[in-house]
Amino acid sequence: MLKYFTINTVSEFICFGVALFCLFKDKSNAWRFFIVYLLVTCIVEILGIQCRKVWHTSNFMLYNIFVVVECTTISCFFYYLYKQYQYKSMWLIVWLIVFFVCYGAEMVTEKFNSFVFETTTLMSIVFVLASLNYYYLILKDEQFRQLSNYAPFWWVNGVLFFYFGSTACNIFFDYFMEDKSLISGSVRYMIFNIIDIILYCCWSYSFICRYRQRTLQRSSY
Repeated sequence: MLKYFTINTVSEFICFGVALFCLFKDKSNAWRFFIVYLLVTCIVEILGIQCRKVWHTSNFMLYNIFVVVECTTISCFFYYLYKQYQYKSMWLIVWLIVFFVCYGAEMVTEKFNSFVFETTTLMSIVFVLASLNYYYLILKDEQFRQLSNYAPFWWVNGVLFFYFGSTACNIFFDYFMEDKSLISGSVRYMIFNIIDIILYCCWSYSFICRYRQRTLQRSSY
């Protein structure tokens, strides 16, 4: 049973619990959907461990399927954040088309026998750029915001740290694969643990900020 409790799974379940408590009554479908997304994430992680440690089979196809859910969810939420800045849905559609073309091409090229590392790297780079662009939009915005309590800001912080770290690991993946030393494997494992913790801490705090905003608005009526 203890094999299912890793830094990754524990941080995901805690974040899911925070999302369930803070977002269950949220009026925004975009925010509320994160309850479903994080539940799916937790299930996928548990199944991934089950495949690797119990069934002793490869779990790459499970994560290949999840990448589609991940990309669609994060991309749509970025669009939700960008809408207030008059961004058109065309950009979301174009990006998703590019993603699915690259995803399908890599799956076919690799004959469905490996994880889609190149597509995931492209996705991570796009999300990093989207995060930086969001910071730029906030700086240009004339409306004052208390960033320490601004839920979208903390959500984007988590995305930036996670996908920047993921991009670095994916770019240097070949190096990690060639170097069979324990140190190399440990470094990669530690990097992913650290960026996982940062992601889910930032997201949990953003959900708490969202909850506080809703309760304050309700008490002001």
